[in-house]
Amino acid sequence: MDLERVTFEQAKGSRCALCGTPLTADRSLGTFTADTGLLTDPTELWACARPCQ
Repeated sequence: MDLERVTFEQAKGSRCALCGTPLTADRSLGTFTADTGLLTDPTELWACARPCQ
């Protein structure tokens, strides 16, 4: 996953951090921090409950 390409909606948990689909059922990917971009503070990212493509 390219942390510098994560969108605001993905960082806030309304869209899958992996595929960008709006989340209705989700799973945590863990907490991430990047050197630049939206994720300079520790942020928990979420993905589709079932593996996405």
